[in-house]
Amino acid sequence: MINNELQHQRKLKTGTRVTRDLPAIGGAAVVATKADAGAVWGAVTADRAGARVDAAGDVDRIWLDGRRRVTLDHSVPQIGAPTAWAAGFTGKGVSVAVLDTGVDLTHPDLAGKVADARNFSEAAESDDIVGHGTHVASIIAGSGAASGGKYRGVAPDATLLSGKVCENQGCTDSAILAGMQWAAAEKHATVVNMSLSGTDFPEVDPLEQAVETLTAQTGTLFVVAAGNDGADGSVGSPATADAALAVGAVDRDDALADFSSRGPRVDGGLKPDITAPGVEIVAARAANGAIGDPVGEKYVSLSGTSMATPHVAGAAALLAQQHPGWTAGRYKATLMASAKPHPDQTAFQQGAGRVDLAHAITEQVTSDPPSVSFGVAAWPHGDDTPTARTVTYRNGGTAPLALDLTAEVTGPDGRAAPAGMFTLGASRLTVPAGGTAQVTVTADTRLGGLDGYWTGRLVARAGGATAVTPLAVNREVESYDLTVAHRDRAGKLTGDYFTTLIGLDGVVYRDVYDPDGEARIRLPKGRYGVNSLIYRPGDEGWTEVSMLAQPELVVSGDQRLTVDARRAKPVRSTVPQRGAAPLLIDLSANWSTDDFSAGFGLWAASFDGLYSGQLGPAVSDSLFVGALASQWTEPTAPERSPYFYALHEVFPGRMPTGYVRHYRPADLATVTHRFAAGYAGLDNERIVFPESDYNIGGSAIVVPVPVPGKRVEHYSTNRTRWSSELDFGQRGEDGWLEVRAVLASVPTRYRAGRTYREDWNSAPYGPSFPQPRWPEQGITRNGDTLVVDLPLHSDAAGHPGGSLNDTERTALYRNGKLLAEQATPGYGDFPVPPGAASYRLETSATRGFTDLSTEVSASWTFRSRHVPGDDWVRLPAMAVRFAPPLAVDNSAPAGRTFTIPVTVQRQPGAPAAPVAALTVDVSYDGGKTWRKAALHRQGAGWAATVRHPAGPGYVSLRAAARDDAGNTVTQRIIQAYRLR
Repeated sequence: MINNELQHQRKLKTGTRVTRDLPAIGGAAVVATKADAGAVWGAVTADRAGARVDAAGDVDRIWLDGRRRVTLDHSVPQIGAPTAWAAGFTGKGVSVAVLDTGVDLTHPDLAGKVADARNFSEAAESDDIVGHGTHVASIIAGSGAASGGKYRGVAPDATLLSGKVCENQGCTDSAILAGMQWAAAEKHATVVNMSLSGTDFPEVDPLEQAVETLTAQTGTLFVVAAGNDGADGSVGSPATADAALAVGAVDRDDALADFSSRGPRVDGGLKPDITAPGVEIVAARAANGAIGDPVGEKYVSLSGTSMATPHVAGAAALLAQQHPGWTAGRYKATLMASAKPHPDQTAFQQGAGRVDLAHAITEQVTSDPPSVSFGVAAWPHGDDTPTARTVTYRNGGTAPLALDLTAEVTGPDGRAAPAGMFTLGASRLTVPAGGTAQVTVTADTRLGGLDGYWTGRLVARAGGATAVTPLAVNREVESYDLTVAHRDRAGKLTGDYFTTLIGLDGVVYRDVYDPDGEARIRLPKGRYGVNSLIYRPGDEGWTEVSMLAQPELVVSGDQRLTVDARRAKPVRSTVPQRGAAPLLIDLSANWSTDDFSAGFGLWAASFDGLYSGQLGPAVSDSLFVGALASQWTEPTAPERSPYFYALHEVFPGRMPTGYVRHYRPADLATVTHRFAAGYAGLDNERIVFPESDYNIGGSAIVVPVPVPGKRVEHYSTNRTRWSSELDFGQRGEDGWLEVRAVLASVPTRYRAGRTYREDWNSAPYGPSFPQPRWPEQGITRNGDTLVVDLPLHSDAAGHPGGSLNDTERTALYRNGKLLAEQATPGYGDFPVPPGAASYRLETSATRGFTDLSTEVSASWTFRSRHVPGDDWVRLPAMAVRFAPPLAVDNSAPAGRTFTIPVTVQRQPGAPAAPVAALTVDVSYDGGKTWRKAALHRQGAGWAATVRHPAGPGYVSLRAAARDDAGNTVTQRIIQAYRLR
């Protein structure tokens, strides 16, 4: 029996961050790594009825993998909110419903803001344990109380309604539908914010229909995230509903976010409708939230169209205060007409443009429809016929307006449309006060020459005022019909499948489905990857599933493809340990081109009924790699298992047609991991990730380990390195660990048949320079930007470590003068002048949840000047590392002489001069007084000899080093280790 939580994952190439809200499989939680910075991870499954649903619950995944630049105090002015406030519009008297993961009602920025809260989700608790809904709500109406007004929302006086429709594992359609009905029909919200998105299919789905019906019945405006797939044709439902105001995301410079989903809609319709800031937005942090990059105690930074959407919902609330008698269509039309178009973005990327409140509150002219879509003109185009649309302009002013009309349209090459391709029935139109007037717009796709998207805007000008109506047509490129037939293992056509095509000549995903098992899809000429699951449903899940992949399908004419589950063969592995069972099996198909990487995977907890197969010929491993991973422990109590197996095999250029292997001890590397005592009162989790030579990411189970204690782990070694984490924290009501401290290993390649030992969590915890995993890691300079990104709480063995801190600071001085400082630990992004100068970098952190390394600080001095080109240059920095031989409780014997091995670690890749001087000091009163330790050379390092006082207590350590080039480092660790 395949586990009921069987997953089919869509993976985009993204950073080495961990998504911690994916489902449990076989009793253990599952997390996933990603490969390079910049995108999102989702999960897709098929339900028993054969309909496809998003296992992430139709909610966009949010992540952050970069430096914070945009904050709410910038994005609110960016859209013109202060101008609206000055005019008296703050959202007062307007209700905005937030359908999300709930709202933390205790956050100071949201105190008294939520008039009513309901839980429609499957979670028992109403609290926001994800953090997404709280963040969204504060962008709309947060007071900024916890930041002195800095992170004030767009409509700070609006009234919020919180409908919890999502939990940590996503949302259900039934919960979303119930929340929509409650918000619009029962609570009569003026605006409903829906920062969630799922796959759009040609048919009208229940969420799209609900948007249409409730908008018509209640006049409520539904503002919906376009989605985070970042590809053409990827706008998600229900933003695809005609009545929805679909929102894409831009950065602080109005550049389109890489992740922002683009149109056209499946039927060629024009979506998204508008854009707003959505990159690295700082807003309220839920007390029990788990996502985002913390900014102090009360705020968190997140990116996504989920963050752009509440900017627009807040803007709609300000308009609603100004025009209380309007309904959804008028608000939508006004926001779109007044938007600020970006000259380098197509209508399928930005809709009307970035929301502009300063313009919206003065906008008098709107159009119906608010955007003009001519749909798809099928290839070839010699027999196309001109298509006309009627646009009705409304004048909301008290005097007639004479509008000058122009159609400003560009083709796929960015050049203006030729004369006659888009024509207007009139170039000048007079609209009476309070009245309407019409004009026709005609598209003739016989003209244009180039195939592709022709988009732009119909612009109405009256004096200095303008109104924008986006328009678009898809002059279809050379395209053909692909018919895909799906046959089960009995050879019969089946509707129990999930098939997706990946465009290999451009980032595009096309889902293929028809319940009778044979689906037809129109595709541009080109190359595609095909991934398909054909499964047999059972009473409690799936009894079998076949995963088939075709690495490359060339579409050059109408053709037929048969995905036949009979071509797939069994997948099975065993390990030497008797009684071991796989808690996670991850079978994946992974594509990579010069422009992007993508992958699909299958999660299961049993090999029973699991099959895989190749369609078509093998290809280069630079294009495609298949992979099979599994992780094994003692199945009944994995948290107490003394052993662990992690297997990972790659299949360059092909998907395996079945795979059976019985691993022997000689096939595996054996690593004994020993764990020193953890943190009092905190639980722990251990996660082990495969990192193949092909950069395809991977999955892992999350289980505790005995601390103090050990676990023997066995790894396969074929083209794979292994990295892992040891996390400590308090377990929340949802079962997830709220992390307080984390240690990680750098990716390590082991040899089969060899044994190794690794020690974890030994004090002291201090700064280190691990082997960098990305160019800016460490202390680096790029051009005229100096970047700091280093761990301050690495253990004695050198595992990079991070911590939840009470106070944090990183500051940069140039020629003795403070240049800038940030409230971050070991992290900063500092623009600097180009000339050569002497720098001093300081960083510090304090923490109170533990009695060890309660204060860590370091300071470096070096010289630096402008770095030409795009290279990252590592600066000459050092770290003094201590490795005292402590007991498992991180203590040393009191009342004795004690020797501490000391090394000076150089930043990898940086210029390295010999160490000219080193001093080590010790304190037994928390750093109030210090005494020098005797220091002598020992091997490649030094040994510091100290005399511990009698009785229990703590030892604090301080060090200073200088190299022959004059670069220095000073460090201090308060309560570095215990005395017993």
